[in-house]
Amino acid sequence: MSDQAQHAEAAGPLGGIFDGFEAYRRIESADLERAVRSSVVALDTNVLLDLYRVLKATRDDNLKALWKIADRLFMPAQVQREFWRNRDQVILDVIARDSAKELQQAQQTARLALGAWGRQSMSQAEATVLQGELDSAFKEVRKKLQAGGEGLKLNAALKDVELDPVLKDLGGIFAGRVGHPFSDERLTELVAEGRRRFARLIPPGYLDAEKANQVEEGTGDFLLWEQLIAYARVDGRDILFVTRDVKADWWRLGQLGAPLGPRPELVDEMWDRAGVRLLLAEPAQLWEALLEAYPDLPINQSTVDDTERLSEDADVEGSTPWTMGMWETLLSRLEDSAYPKRVAVLRAAARDPEGFIPREQVYKICGYDPAKRLLVGFTRPVIGATRELVASGELPAGLEPALRAHYLRPGKAEGFLVPRSVVEIHTDQIRGVSTES
Repeated sequence: MSDQAQHAEAAGPLGGIFDGFEAYRRIESADLERAVRSSVVALDTNVLLDLYRVLKATRDDNLKALWKIADRLFMPAQVQREFWRNRDQVILDVIARDSAKELQQAQQTARLALGAWGRQSMSQAEATVLQGELDSAFKEVRKKLQAGGEGLKLNAALKDVELDPVLKDLGGIFAGRVGHPFSDERLTELVAEGRRRFARLIPPGYLDAEKANQVEEGTGDFLLWEQLIAYARVDGRDILFVTRDVKADWWRLGQLGAPLGPRPELVDEMWDRAGVRLLLAEPAQLWEALLEAYPDLPINQSTVDDTERLSEDADVEGSTPWTMGMWETLLSRLEDSAYPKRVAVLRAAARDPEGFIPREQVYKICGYDPAKRLLVGFTRPVIGATRELVASGELPAGLEPALRAHYLRPGKAEGFLVPRSVVEIHTDQIRGVSTES
């Protein structure tokens, strides 16, 4: 036998390019569907708190879905701690903002209807006067609502947890499914270990290192991670962790912050220490996978869309108007990042008098097949590009959302809206008026 043959025999059969690098495989919808059927499902704190933020119909569907997989849910003690730490403030925020946000959406719908009707039956001057009266009326109503109101009747939930519609279900769903907290001694050790990991940028949690004013000294995500590993080591099933926290210390990110999959280091660490596979998913992906896995569940596409809308809204609130220079800076970044279809949609919406582009026109511009392609996440690259440009100082903070899904009712978006300031600068440009003042 030759030396080469002897070496090959001693080394054993050769492997493939993904051996040891399985974390780089693309996670398909079928993987998530299998995971919701057989894996342990752990929800991050933000997923639980979002139950207060979504529409009532969405919340009811989400809770029914969680009941369906309750025997495979696991709540790390750190999630429990953070849920109770943040619950009151989330409820207060919902009470303060929900009515105003819904009215803002209603105002946009009314403007669209009035604009379409006005173009057929009155002059532009008359339509402009009516638009002004409509805006003033909505502004006055919002002012009075913000001065006081019951929101989603959650004031009572703050005073008495027995009246909390979310806790009423979560108490049963997670009965016997919550992990034990670390002892004081072990917590001290792990906080120190977490800080050492952060110094070397070892995920997860190092992007929260500045939160040193908390008991965990910014190591909350690392403590949650340790609790997931400890549970997986005993349980032996794969872990599906669902989070709205799309950051680089959990996810491998692509262009404009698009999540590609879990950080390879996390996949490897979970396998090395617990012998199970780790999958990450965003909330909308979870509900979509449950919809596919359990057709009898009352989840529909509107539930997925509402959840996705919430995740998109999280980073785009602002009121600073756009200038033409700012707008072109955004479009250039999207072009450079290989999103020309988004640019075409943005330009088309900006040319509309109301800044609106219907769903059907988006499909036509992008060449999508409506039977095969949803528009869930369509605004994400625009949000990501805006965020990157703000971080680099090329755009100011607090800009109005550059593109927002528009809903007339729960369900699929009717279309998309660009800010009023964008419509106005395009109108001024056509008229030859400077837009850089």
